[in-house]
Amino acid sequence: MGKYIDVIIVSTFFLIMISVSVFYAIKYKKDKAEEFITGGKHLNWFQTGMALIGTMFDPGIMGNTALAFVWGFYLVQWNAVHIWFTATFSAMFFIAVYWRSKITTTTEYLEKRFSYASRAVFSVIMSLMMISWLAYGVYMGGVLLHNFLGWDLFWSSALMIGICAFIVTMGGVRTMLSMSVFQSALLIAAILGVGIAGFILVGGFPGIREMTELGKAGTPMKSLIPPMHFSIFNQDLYPFPAVITFCVIAGLSWIVCNFSMAQRFLAAKDESHAQKGLIMAGAANAFIYILAYAVGVAMHKVYPNLNPDDAFMQLLLKFPAGLKGLLMVGLIAALFSSKSGLLSATGTLLIQDIYARMIKKNAAASHYKNATQVLQIVIAASVLLCLPIFINASKQRIPAYELIQVFMGDVLGVIIAIFILGIFFTKTAPKSSFYGVVIAVAVGTILHYAPKGTLYELNFSVIGTLEFIIAMLVGIIGSRFERPKTPEQLTNLTIWTLEDVKGPWVGLKSWKGLIIWIFALPVAWFLVTLIWELYMNNA
Repeated sequence: MGKYIDVIIVSTFFLIMISVSVFYAIKYKKDKAEEFITGGKHLNWFQTGMALIGTMFDPGIMGNTALAFVWGFYLVQWNAVHIWFTATFSAMFFIAVYWRSKITTTTEYLEKRFSYASRAVFSVIMSLMMISWLAYGVYMGGVLLHNFLGWDLFWSSALMIGICAFIVTMGGVRTMLSMSVFQSALLIAAILGVGIAGFILVGGFPGIREMTELGKAGTPMKSLIPPMHFSIFNQDLYPFPAVITFCVIAGLSWIVCNFSMAQRFLAAKDESHAQKGLIMAGAANAFIYILAYAVGVAMHKVYPNLNPDDAFMQLLLKFPAGLKGLLMVGLIAALFSSKSGLLSATGTLLIQDIYARMIKKNAAASHYKNATQVLQIVIAASVLLCLPIFINASKQRIPAYELIQVFMGDVLGVIIAIFILGIFFTKTAPKSSFYGVVIAVAVGTILHYAPKGTLYELNFSVIGTLEFIIAMLVGIIGSRFERPKTPEQLTNLTIWTLEDVKGPWVGLKSWKGLIIWIFALPVAWFLVTLIWELYMNNA
């Protein structure tokens, strides 16, 4: 009887989601076709923060649990870069430029700053990145339904992407953003419930302190300190050197270049609301994720032979009927929020940057709206082709998240490099910056796929960092031999050429309180880490 209660709760939620998406679609029916594609600007700072959280904390959090099951608590430092650097840095500089340049997509900035070639190439790169992330998230949603209801893993994933496609194609970006606020609230409730259960299962802080288990890197699973491995050939996931290099590079790329994230804060009412929403989401990142890591560590201690990808779900299944269904609803709601965002962002990029510029120029806005809907359906169908990759990896007890991290390592470094070249340097020229990215990707590909016994063993985070450095160096050095754009052409495109404020603290123009968070957040996190380690080592 208990199982039927949970099935009814989850099934009812599916129906509610479909009904709500239809409601919003009707409500926003009179919106302009452009708002269907971009969403307009209507979110306050809290709504912006919640929309960003929905993208950060979807059922992919189950993947973080799987990583903690294998590696331990220290992986939270990978998330903590958003607290002590990336969120405040992005709010100070990137949002200030984005807002004044009046862009609707992040790749649109690249065209204004450099050239259409940069925009087109990066639209394709970002689209591939977002489709891979979409496929991963849909797979984890399938894992949820497979474990919870016993449904076939592939068809459970297909159901998830089908509903996401329905939400996006029915109501567009504005509908998706409006729904993401309460979806994120449901997710936070689910994470708190399962995360607290993980702490209880492991015996709370005293139980964690008594743990003697070591993670895959050889460090105590209870520690927040990353392994101090400095070899570039070491295959540990995010050792200390990677945290202060690649994690910062990838973190910046993810929150301000990745259009599925930027789509959220670009829909804020104004610049200050976008800044505050980003700070809110960045601060929440590590403090909420540590609950997911607690689940992974707890399940490793109690059920060491469990498949890592199943750790989060197996703890959820121990909840009483009814409550279990409600927690499931929170995770599924978040999946719809984040994956609908990825689907809509990918469709928007490809339609605006490729289709409208190279295939069907100067068409009516209604035509592009219809083309976006068709493309989103095609993307949703293509995601199904990626699912066997994750399913096969799971059979080999490889956390699916590790696969996606390696792929992200190949693209995140070069993406942020060209944005930094554009925003912080007035002398970097279009061709040199573009060639810097091409050369960096080529070198990274060679390093990543080199024959075994040569450079094959390089850690993916090392490759990603090298790609970033190469792209930066080629862009800066090459620009010395190329005529840069004039200051007039760079108006509102660099921190030094904004019309109303100049660097280095351009973000304080709209929100002076940002300076407090720049110092308070890092101090708060480092104190948390220090107190944690002192307590855990005083067993």
